[in-house]
Amino acid sequence: MPKPTTTSSPTLLGSDKAGVDALLGRPVMAQGILGMTGTGEKAYRYSQAGDDIIVGFFDNVARYLAVVRNKGPKTAFSPAEMSSILSLNGSPMDWEREVVEEKPAAQPKTTSKVVRRTISPGRPNTYFTSADQSVVGWQPGDKPFVFFLRPSHPGQPHLLLNEWQVARAIG
Repeated sequence: MPKPTTTSSPTLLGSDKAGVDALLGRPVMAQGILGMTGTGEKAYRYSQAGDDIIVGFFDNVARYLAVVRNKGPKTAFSPAEMSSILSLNGSPMDWEREVVEEKPAAQPKTTSKVVRRTISPGRPNTYFTSADQSVVGWQPGDKPFVFFLRPSHPGQPHLLLNEWQVARAIG
């Protein structure tokens, strides 16, 4: 009797390199985003429909994922695009989203000049947490990338999300 097929979504983070290659195709080497090559970080870039998917591995286990728009408008991902990206780590319905608006800087009250903003305020940052809280993510406002991290994995070092470092490494 044949086994029933399962319809569960693939989970990229936590998979081994062979599983990620089967899901995303053939990669090329990439520069590590976390700067932890001394502790075994290896990164690979997969090209998909105008976007680069950078996957970081520690001891052959995928621990982070960055999707970077490299063609077209350099804008943040739309909700439809984000659903597609979230599906790399399970169902898009299994994610909690938190939108955080940055508070504007307080203006000094002693100036008599009218301060005019020439740049319109950007989109707020969006943070993602998987339903089982094993993966966290971050989409920085109007920037053309999104980053996901599996902070802990058995037998491996704990990884911290440093937004500044990630934004600097991705560009």
